[in-house]
Amino acid sequence: MKRVLFTVAALVMGVVAWAQNDAMTREQADKLDSVTIKLMNQERYEDAIKTKERELAILKSLYGEKDTTYIKGLAFSAKLYYRNKQPKEAASAVEKALQLYADNISTNDELYAFYLDNLSLYQISTEEYDKAKENCRKALTIYEQLGKKNYDMAIILMRMAEICHYSGDNQEAIKYELRSLNVISTVCGKHSDQYIGELPFLQKYYQAVGDEKKAKEIENTIERLKKETADGIVDLPEPMEFKSAAICHDHNDDAMKCIQYYLTHKLSAPQIDQAAQYIVKWTQASDEVNIPIDEDMASLATSEKTLPYLIAYLASYSYYCMDRKVRVLDEKLFYYAIDVLLQFYEPNSELTGKVKLLENYLNLQKKGKLEKEISKVYAKMNNQK
Repeated sequence: MKRVLFTVAALVMGVVAWAQNDAMTREQADKLDSVTIKLMNQERYEDAIKTKERELAILKSLYGEKDTTYIKGLAFSAKLYYRNKQPKEAASAVEKALQLYADNISTNDELYAFYLDNLSLYQISTEEYDKAKENCRKALTIYEQLGKKNYDMAIILMRMAEICHYSGDNQEAIKYELRSLNVISTVCGKHSDQYIGELPFLQKYYQAVGDEKKAKEIENTIERLKKETADGIVDLPEPMEFKSAAICHDHNDDAMKCIQYYLTHKLSAPQIDQAAQYIVKWTQASDEVNIPIDEDMASLATSEKTLPYLIAYLASYSYYCMDRKVRVLDEKLFYYAIDVLLQFYEPNSELTGKVKLLENYLNLQKKGKLEKEISKVYAKMNNQK
């Protein structure tokens, strides 16, 4: 009986020791991953590759090759090979990751498409254009089936355009590049660095087919957008009537764009009215925010001079609601919202003139007494509900 007990105890001790060793080894793998990132950022790619190989050996011993942690690490190693100007090794690593992912996880999700796109990139470098096009097309098909129209989709489309260009089919390159730019325009805006930075490739493809007129139009568009961007023009959504809270929810990102623009520009900015209208219409119909307004805050709506500050209050309150994913702010976040309102007021007071309520808040802030006052305001607003 004693011998059996000893064996069970030994087994238990062995399991505990194994678990501790496993945790310690995973910790070592995580540390190696951090070192890899640092080496990569320092452009020490050969050292980064060796470090990643050590990490992969640990992950393989812990979880095997079928585990997503190992597969993701393997795919990342391909990026290191590519940056080290070893595209064949990069392609080999990501092909293995693709096969493992396909056999054990999925062949129709975003990550699988991402690996396919990476493989096509590496195959462009080795001038395997037919293979690159096939893999890029597979990645594109997955994104189309998933209904994705994000920036990753735009990258796949621009990759396909590039492959077509190197294959000598510049008409197809133009087609895919236009699709890519359309997605970038929707996701980032036409005044974004991403959109403006991609236009020269479209210009190049037009030149490759001998369409100098179109190429010149693109060149003019680039110059116009750069000038407009320098003049402060950004891509904001047009104000719209929100017929339901669900429609508001679908436009949360657009609302945030307008909020950020409004709070970071002076009232003289060219699109300030556009942003203001969007904010007012969105906050009125949205169930994402429940903004309390007491008599003092409501008084800001009584004149053209003070109305912009009520809108700034709606914007700052909404900003923290969406940022923290709450409908109503707690006292601390409410204070932050008022602080943002005051940051908006100070530079704009030169344009509108001084506002008594906000001047009082500023004076209290300078004396270190604003937080106490806002606590009273917060309590009063909550009691009104």
